[in-house]
Amino acid sequence: MKDLEFLNYELIKSHILDPDNSPLSEKHQDMLNRIVSAAKVLDNNPNRKQAVALHLAKYPHIKRSQAYMDMKMAGKMFSSFHTFPFDYWQTWLINDIVRNIKRCEDRDSLKDRLTIAKEHANLANAIGKKPEGLDDMHRHENREFYIVVQLDNNVYKTTVDEMHKLPTLTMRAINKVLTAGFPIDEEEAKRIIES
Repeated sequence: MKDLEFLNYELIKSHILDPDNSPLSEKHQDMLNRIVSAAKVLDNNPNRKQAVALHLAKYPHIKRSQAYMDMKMAGKMFSSFHTFPFDYWQTWLINDIVRNIKRCEDRDSLKDRLTIAKEHANLANAIGKKPEGLDDMHRHENREFYIVVQLDNNVYKTTVDEMHKLPTLTMRAINKVLTAGFPIDEEEAKRIIES
Protein backbone atom coordinates (compact mmCIF):
# COMPACT_ATOMS: atom_id res chain seq x y z
CA MET A 1 0.00 0.00 0.00
CA LYS A 2 1.35 3.44 -0.96
CA ASP A 3 1.92 5.94 1.79
CA LEU A 4 -0.56 8.77 1.92
CA GLU A 5 2.10 11.36 1.12
CA PHE A 6 2.82 9.67 -2.23
CA LEU A 7 -0.79 9.65 -3.39
CA ASN A 8 -2.04 12.08 -5.99
CA TYR A 9 -3.10 15.39 -4.49
CA GLU A 10 -6.35 15.32 -6.49
CA LEU A 11 -7.40 12.06 -4.76
CA ILE A 12 -6.88 13.57 -1.33
CA LYS A 13 -8.64 16.78 -2.34
CA SER A 14 -11.66 14.90 -3.69
CA HIS A 15 -11.85 12.87 -0.46
CA ILE A 16 -11.82 16.05 1.65
CA LEU A 17 -14.45 17.73 -0.53
CA ASP A 18 -16.75 14.71 -0.75
CA PRO A 19 -15.92 12.02 1.85
CA ASP A 20 -19.04 9.96 0.98
CA ASN A 21 -17.82 9.33 -2.59
CA SER A 22 -14.11 9.11 -1.76
CA PRO A 23 -11.76 7.58 -4.34
CA LEU A 24 -9.40 6.53 -1.53
CA SER A 25 -9.29 3.04 -0.10
CA GLU A 26 -10.66 2.50 3.42
CA LYS A 27 -7.15 2.24 4.87
CA HIS A 28 -6.12 5.49 3.19
CA GLN A 29 -9.31 7.19 4.40
CA ASP A 30 -8.64 6.06 7.97
CA MET A 31 -5.01 7.20 7.69
CA LEU A 32 -6.00 10.62 6.29
CA ASN A 33 -8.64 11.13 8.98
CA ARG A 34 -6.07 10.29 11.67
CA ILE A 35 -3.51 12.68 10.17
CA VAL A 36 -6.03 15.52 9.86
CA SER A 37 -7.00 14.91 13.49
CA ALA A 38 -3.30 14.88 14.48
CA ALA A 39 -2.77 18.20 12.69
CA LYS A 40 -5.66 19.76 14.61
CA VAL A 41 -4.27 18.41 17.89
CA LEU A 42 -0.81 19.82 17.05
CA ASP A 43 -2.31 23.25 16.37
CA ASN A 44 -3.72 23.38 19.90
CA ASN A 45 -0.91 21.43 21.63
CA PRO A 46 2.51 22.00 20.04
CA ASN A 47 4.15 19.82 22.70
CA ARG A 48 4.57 16.57 20.77
CA LYS A 49 4.31 14.30 23.82
CA GLN A 50 1.00 15.84 24.92
CA ALA A 51 -0.30 15.77 21.35
CA VAL A 52 0.49 12.05 21.07
CA ALA A 53 -1.30 11.34 24.36
CA LEU A 54 -4.42 13.16 23.10
CA HIS A 55 -4.19 11.41 19.74
CA LEU A 56 -3.97 8.02 21.46
CA ALA A 57 -7.02 8.87 23.55
CA LYS A 58 -8.99 9.54 20.37
CA TYR A 59 -7.59 6.49 18.53
CA PRO A 60 -6.96 3.83 21.21
CA HIS A 61 -6.58 1.06 18.61
CA ILE A 62 -3.25 2.43 17.27
CA LYS A 63 0.18 1.97 18.83
CA ARG A 64 2.25 4.78 20.31
CA SER A 65 4.79 4.49 17.48
CA GLN A 66 1.96 4.91 14.95
CA ALA A 67 0.73 7.98 16.85
CA TYR A 68 4.20 9.53 16.60
CA MET A 69 4.32 8.71 12.87
CA ASP A 70 0.88 10.34 12.45
CA MET A 71 2.20 13.48 14.17
CA LYS A 72 5.26 13.53 11.93
CA MET A 73 3.11 13.09 8.81
CA ALA A 74 0.70 15.79 10.01
CA GLY A 75 3.63 18.17 10.37
CA LYS A 76 4.72 17.41 6.80
CA MET A 77 1.32 17.58 5.15
CA PHE A 78 -0.34 20.35 7.15
CA SER A 79 2.28 22.76 8.40
CA SER A 80 0.81 24.87 11.16
CA PHE A 81 1.88 28.17 12.63
CA HIS A 82 4.00 26.14 15.08
CA THR A 83 6.03 24.47 12.33
CA PHE A 84 5.92 27.05 9.53
CA PRO A 85 9.40 28.53 8.89
CA PHE A 86 8.44 32.20 9.26
CA ASP A 87 12.04 33.45 9.45
CA TYR A 88 12.98 31.66 6.22
CA TRP A 89 9.83 32.90 4.52
CA GLN A 90 10.40 36.50 5.60
CA THR A 91 14.05 36.40 4.46
CA TRP A 92 13.02 34.98 1.10
CA LEU A 93 10.31 37.64 0.72
CA ILE A 94 12.67 40.52 1.56
CA ASN A 95 15.36 39.20 -0.81
CA ASP A 96 12.81 38.82 -3.61
CA ILE A 97 11.55 42.39 -3.15
CA VAL A 98 15.11 43.74 -3.16
CA ARG A 99 15.88 41.83 -6.41
CA ASN A 100 12.75 43.30 -8.01
CA ILE A 101 13.80 46.81 -7.00
CA LYS A 102 17.28 46.29 -8.47
CA ARG A 103 15.87 45.00 -11.77
CA CYS A 104 13.53 47.99 -12.01
CA GLU A 105 16.36 50.42 -11.23
CA ASP A 106 18.42 48.95 -14.07
CA ARG A 107 15.63 49.53 -16.61
CA ASP A 108 14.65 53.00 -15.32
CA SER A 109 11.35 53.59 -17.08
CA LEU A 110 8.24 55.31 -15.71
CA LYS A 111 6.52 51.97 -15.17
CA ASP A 112 9.61 50.66 -13.34
CA ARG A 113 9.74 53.72 -11.07
CA LEU A 114 6.10 53.10 -10.11
CA THR A 115 6.94 49.46 -9.43
CA ILE A 116 9.86 50.55 -7.25
CA ALA A 117 7.52 52.70 -5.16
CA LYS A 118 5.15 49.75 -4.72
CA GLU A 119 8.02 47.45 -3.82
CA HIS A 120 9.29 49.92 -1.22
CA ALA A 121 5.83 49.81 0.39
CA ASN A 122 5.93 46.00 0.26
CA LEU A 123 9.40 46.04 1.80
CA ALA A 124 8.23 48.31 4.63
CA ASN A 125 5.33 45.89 5.31
CA ALA A 126 7.63 42.85 5.22
CA ILE A 127 10.19 44.36 7.58
CA GLY A 128 7.63 45.99 9.85
CA LYS A 129 7.88 49.15 11.85
CA LYS A 130 10.58 49.83 14.39
CA PRO A 131 9.23 48.92 17.81
CA GLU A 132 8.65 51.89 20.04
CA GLY A 133 10.25 52.14 23.42
CA LEU A 134 13.39 50.15 22.70
CA ASP A 135 15.76 50.18 25.63
CA ASP A 136 18.49 52.78 25.13
CA MET A 137 21.76 51.36 26.43
CA HIS A 138 23.43 54.79 26.59
CA ARG A 139 20.73 56.01 28.94
CA HIS A 140 21.77 53.40 31.51
CA GLU A 141 25.37 54.59 31.44
CA ASN A 142 24.32 57.87 33.07
CA ARG A 143 22.25 56.24 35.79
CA GLU A 144 23.39 54.81 39.04
CA PHE A 145 21.78 51.60 40.22
CA TYR A 146 21.63 50.56 43.86
CA ILE A 147 21.29 47.19 45.48
CA VAL A 148 19.08 47.52 48.51
CA VAL A 149 19.24 44.96 51.28
CA GLN A 150 16.65 45.15 54.02
CA LEU A 151 17.38 43.32 57.23
CA ASP A 152 14.76 43.64 59.94
CA ASN A 153 14.07 47.41 60.09
CA ASN A 154 17.42 48.50 58.63
CA VAL A 155 17.94 49.27 54.95
CA TYR A 156 21.42 49.19 53.43
CA LYS A 157 22.15 50.66 49.98
CA THR A 158 25.17 49.83 47.86
CA THR A 159 25.99 50.39 44.21
CA VAL A 160 26.87 47.64 41.79
CA ASP A 161 30.49 48.86 41.64
CA GLU A 162 30.78 48.85 45.41
CA MET A 163 29.27 45.36 45.49
CA HIS A 164 32.03 44.09 43.21
CA LYS A 165 34.65 45.71 45.45
CA LEU A 166 33.47 43.90 48.56
CA PRO A 167 35.89 41.35 49.98
CA THR A 168 35.38 37.74 48.97
CA LEU A 169 34.51 36.65 52.51
CA THR A 170 31.80 39.31 52.73
CA MET A 171 30.32 38.21 49.41
CA ARG A 172 30.33 34.60 50.60
CA ALA A 173 28.59 35.61 53.82
CA ILE A 174 25.92 37.56 51.88
CA ASN A 175 25.43 34.63 49.51
CA LYS A 176 25.19 32.25 52.45
CA VAL A 177 22.50 34.40 54.05
CA LEU A 178 20.58 34.84 50.79
CA THR A 179 20.64 31.13 49.96
CA ALA A 180 20.07 29.86 53.51
CA GLY A 181 16.56 31.29 53.67
CA PHE A 182 16.64 32.17 57.36
CA PRO A 183 16.74 35.69 58.86
CA ILE A 184 19.86 36.98 60.54
CA ASP A 185 19.94 39.35 63.43
CA GLU A 186 20.86 43.01 63.16
CA GLU A 187 24.34 42.67 64.64
CA GLU A 188 25.34 39.98 62.20
CA ALA A 189 24.05 42.09 59.28
CA LYS A 190 26.10 45.09 60.42
CA ARG A 191 29.16 42.88 60.85
CA ILE A 192 28.73 41.55 57.29
CA ILE A 193 28.33 45.01 55.79
CA GLU A 194 31.21 46.52 57.72
CA SER A 195 33.66 43.69 57.05
